[in-house]
Amino acid sequence: MSAHAAVVAESLGTCATCRAPLHGPFCSECGEKRLNRHDYSLKHFLEHAVDTVTHFDLRVLRDLWWQVRRPGWLAAEWLQGRRVHHAPPMQLFLITNLLFYLVAGFTHFSPFQTKLQYHLGSGFGGFAQRLLDKRLAQATLSLADFTTRFDTLVHVYSKSLVFLFIPMLALPLWLLFRRQRRYFVEWLTLSTYMFGGILLLFGAAAVFSLTARLLPVTRPVFISNDLITGVMFALTTTYFALFMGGAFPTQPLWKRVLKATLMTAFFLVALVIPYRFVLFMVTYWSI
Repeated sequence: MSAHAAVVAESLGTCATCRAPLHGPFCSECGEKRLNRHDYSLKHFLEHAVDTVTHFDLRVLRDLWWQVRRPGWLAAEWLQGRRVHHAPPMQLFLITNLLFYLVAGFTHFSPFQTKLQYHLGSGFGGFAQRLLDKRLAQATLSLADFTTRFDTLVHVYSKSLVFLFIPMLALPLWLLFRRQRRYFVEWLTLSTYMFGGILLLFGAAAVFSLTARLLPVTRPVFISNDLITGVMFALTTTYFALFMGGAFPTQPLWKRVLKATLMTAFFLVALVIPYRFVLFMVTYWSI
């Protein structure tokens, strides 16, 4: 719900979920909360995030299915204020993140876990190499020992640093849909739903890729990194387009495809540069 829509809903005094008359802060029919400006503050967003970390809601299981079946629909429900029947977005993301890393650990596939050699060959590889040379000159670690410890810790830190994608994807969402004049916290929430869907997509792709590599007929095809990168780009763009269609159904198809392509490009840039740079620095200083 936009800032304007929230004010309208308050003035009408009707529930966003069941349309029953409101006579207090909560709907007497379905329990939906009457939204106010505090619900769109960053303080409320952070309070909500802490609360969802410490509780589990069985509605998560149903919403996981909705994330797969109708991408963007949960985001649309949240924007319109229909939230009482759904799990909190951050809690849904936490469970999604857990499922993704369980799959990633089994399939050994995750674009968010990059070994030391990939950091040294990246856009900030020269800077990373200088830091590595300095550390090896000062410490008793050999390059092999440092690499082993780095690659092990990367797996640990990526599980928490992956949350950086929520604000990083909220920014292009805000830019692409800035005419809607929504609170930035709304874009943070939409980004939470969107990136959660991407994790589910990557998890499914990891299982499919592992299965394909085990079959003699398809193994030569799926060994190619270039092919896997191209397929993941196409799948990510398709998901973004479906998500935008679910969240903003009035958007023309060509706009959805264009914005989805731009979102995919921004996601890849965010993955390769700021995310991996932060991941490298955190892991480097922990050794």
